[in-house]
Amino acid sequence: MTTYSEIARQLLEEEAKEYYRFQGHNSFDYFDIRNNRFKNSDYYVYFSRGLYHHYYFTIRRIRQLLNTVILEGEDEMISRKTLSNPEKFGHIKSLVFNSDKIGELTSIKLVCDNNFDRLIRENCANNRNKPPYRGVERVDRKVYGGGYGVTGPWLDLMNHLTYFSSYSRITGDDIRRLLDEMHRGNRQTNPRLLQKILEEKDYTCQISPNFFNDFHKYSIMDDLERIVEAGLIMPDSRLQTEPRETIKDVLNSYQDTREKVLRRIDGKY
Repeated sequence: MTTYSEIARQLLEEEAKEYYRFQGHNSFDYFDIRNNRFKNSDYYVYFSRGLYHHYYFTIRRIRQLLNTVILEGEDEMISRKTLSNPEKFGHIKSLVFNSDKIGELTSIKLVCDNNFDRLIRENCANNRNKPPYRGVERVDRKVYGGGYGVTGPWLDLMNHLTYFSSYSRITGDDIRRLLDEMHRGNRQTNPRLLQKILEEKDYTCQISPNFFNDFHKYSIMDDLERIVEAGLIMPDSRLQTEPRETIKDVLNSYQDTREKVLRRIDGKY
């Protein structure tokens, strides 16, 4: 385990929250892995609040890729009928094995400040009734804990309150293992089909470059002030009822965590 991975794990046990994102196929690469941040976007960027939703959503996207791209024009698609038929399943697996259309698929984990989690929980709205103010969107609420969508200054805040990110590529071999799991249990969307596959993979962990900027807290302050001024909050949230105190608490928490992380990095050597 690398130093960054170890410190990220320690933070998750103390004062941080992990979110997850799948990228590839129809889920655009809004998270820039090379620069370790979300790109600016006029669209909502979605992420899962728990691992099971991440597994579930990843399986859905992989099935969509197989059915609409790799198996396009074929008589067979991923279904209970084809999964239970050895001949049809063998044909599908052969097409996947020989395909050059899988593309780049990625599982991403984000370690964020606990205050960000509290803020989005207090200020989210159901996506069936999209708020005209373009605040935090709550999605898949009844499906394995669901997830959130953010845009504008909320996306900026997520960037600025993310401590570590890690990623792992989902390969053709992973997809073939997933197909074997589907075939073995004749199931298509159960999160456990993918759980072991992703748990066994190595994730590359990166620290946010913001940790090394002494003035970064002012970017966080600006994000929160813009969110309040634009009215991108719920009327009963603490950010609405006590904005100054809430912003102060978020900044103090970030500063404390930043100093703790930097001490732990220095302490390794």
